[in-house]
Amino acid sequence: MFNITPKIQVEINEYLPVLQSLGERRTFKKGDVIFRAGDRPYHLLYLTEGVVKSYYLSNGKEVILRLMSKNSAAFGYSSFITGAPSQETIECVQACEGVWISLKELDDKKQEYPWLYVMRVYMAEQHYLSMERRLIMLHHKSLEQRYRYFLDVMDDEVVENTP
Repeated sequence: MFNITPKIQVEINEYLPVLQSLGERRTFKKGDVIFRAGDRPYHLLYLTEGVVKSYYLSNGKEVILRLMSKNSAAFGYSSFITGAPSQETIECVQACEGVWISLKELDDKKQEYPWLYVMRVYMAEQHYLSMERRLIMLHHKSLEQRYRYFLDVMDDEVVENTP
């Protein structure tokens, strides 16, 4: 439902074929780990199919930070910003496909493709909206209220494919 920020949807769609040409197509099975905690962000996976979860471990328990589906850039965004090793793991909730793109190549191509700035804005917006949804969900008091909020605001593919 909130997956793509409407104001740049048209721009994103226009540039997706070029963006896809900058990377290579990859497929993952359910349960595959795309990025591990401790990794540094050298690539991102631009999801074209499937659902992934981003989480960290606290006392051996998964704490899910966000769920991402089609048209999401899956990578350790905080690690990308700070340059520090990622604290999160990103794992496929179901079989996934996407475009594996080098962050260095994206940076190197920014002069040639100025619209890559739009993509970075898009990624920042998506990350912010995802974290805001998570924070709001945590503030709903009962399990039923949190679940209802999840159903109301999450992308249909995420709702249908999250156990």
